[in-house]
Amino acid sequence: MINNKKFQDWASVILLMIGASLLALNIPETKWAFPILCVGRGWLSYLMYVRKDWPLFISNFSFFIIDVFGIFRWF
Repeated sequence: MINNKKFQDWASVILLMIGASLLALNIPETKWAFPILCVGRGWLSYLMYVRKDWPLFISNFSFFIIDVFGIFRWF
């Protein structure tokens, strides 16, 4: 069975894969990739902050900010 820590890791990775796939498809629903990516990046940023994994925290938080700009741009 997957423990809670692993579940959170995999859930955020799956959200990021779904969001990236929507962006790559470039279909009318592509705009929904940004909220999905924002949730995945926010979740992963939180996990990396708690674990004190600073390089991954900074990377994910930077992409989180970029996704917020994408949300403002498309919505």
